[in-house]
Amino acid sequence: MAGLRLPLRALSLPLFLSFSLCLALGSRWDRLLHVPLVDGMRTYDQASGDEEDEEESAPRPSRRGAPPAAGGAKTFQRLRKTPQACFAEYGFQNFNRDLLQIQFQVPRKTFEEYDASFGYSKEDVAAIDAWHDKARQGAYQFALKSKMGQAQLDAAMTNLKRERDKKVKDYMADKGFKLMPGNVVEVDVPMMVKRNAPTLKNLALSFDKIAEGRSYDSENLIGAVTSMVQTAVHYRIPPPLQGKKHTGGLLPPMTVIVDGWGDCDTKTLLLSSILANWPHMRMVGIAVPHHYLMGILRIPNKGDVFVEYEGLQYVLIEPAGPAWLPPGQVGLDTIPMLQASEGYKIQPFF
Repeated sequence: MAGLRLPLRALSLPLFLSFSLCLALGSRWDRLLHVPLVDGMRTYDQASGDEEDEEESAPRPSRRGAPPAAGGAKTFQRLRKTPQACFAEYGFQNFNRDLLQIQFQVPRKTFEEYDASFGYSKEDVAAIDAWHDKARQGAYQFALKSKMGQAQLDAAMTNLKRERDKKVKDYMADKGFKLMPGNVVEVDVPMMVKRNAPTLKNLALSFDKIAEGRSYDSENLIGAVTSMVQTAVHYRIPPPLQGKKHTGGLLPPMTVIVDGWGDCDTKTLLLSSILANWPHMRMVGIAVPHHYLMGILRIPNKGDVFVEYEGLQYVLIEPAGPAWLPPGQVGLDTIPMLQASEGYKIQPFF
C-alpha cells in the first residue's frame, strides 16, 4: 500500500494557485500527464526546476533561493578522455554550503565496453524472431515426415514460442530493459541500480572520505551526493535512439559521470547507484508521467514530502536538477504530478 504525504506549505501553494490558474494550466498538465511511446518505449524527461539549456553556463539561482545551479560559479566539470583512460572531476556546493570536489577515472577500454553494453537493437530482436521462424518451419517439416499428430505439433510450436519469448526477455534484461504489457519496452531501473552500484564503488568511497574528513552524518552524506547530481551534472535529455541502439531515453550511470549530463530518470539512476554502496540504504523509484524521482527510507523531518510504501516512509529526493533541492523538497512542477488522478508508481530498489 502506498500513500503520498505533503506538508501544509507544499499543499498551500498548489491549492492557492489552482483556482486562478486552472484554465490556463489545464491543457498544459494534460500534455505533461500523457506519456507517449517512443518506438514502443516509455521515456521520462521532466526537469525538477529551472530547466537549463544544454549550452548555457551562466550562474542561475534555483526557485528556492539556492546557490547557482549547474554551470554556476560554485559548480564545475572537468572532463577528459585519453586513449588510456577517462577522467572526471566535479566541483559543487552541498546543503551545508561547503564547497566540495570529487574525482573519478576509469580505463578507456573498460568504459567503452560498459557504455556499449546498455541499449538494445531491433536487429538483435529480429535475429531471435528469424531463429523462431526457422525453428517452426523445421518442426513442421519434421511433423510431416514423422506423421506427427496435430496435438503433438501444437505442443512443439507452443514450446518454441515459449523459448522465443524467454530469449527476448533474457536479451532485454541483459541490455537493461524489461517487457511490459502491450509489448512496451521499459528500462528496468531497479535492476540497473543493483547492476551499476559496484561500478561506482570508487566514487562512493570518495564521498565516504569527504564525509569522514568533515564529520558528516548520513543525512549530510546523502545531501552531498544529491547536490553533485543535481547541480554539477548538467540537465540534458538523452535521445531514445542512438544510431541503431535503443536507450529508452536513459544513460547508464558511469556514462553520466564521464560525459557530465543526464535527465531525471538518468540522474535518479546515478544517485541511487552511488548511494546503494552503503549498507542498509533502502530506496524506491517514483515514476509519474514524464518525470522520475526517488525516495529514501528516513524518518521525515517537519515539512518533508514523503511517500508511504509497505508501512515505511520514504522521503522524496529530486535528482534531476538543475534546481538545488535538499531531500524532502520537490520541484513545484512535481507536486501536481504526484497529486494527479493518474497517480504515481513506486518501484522498490532494495
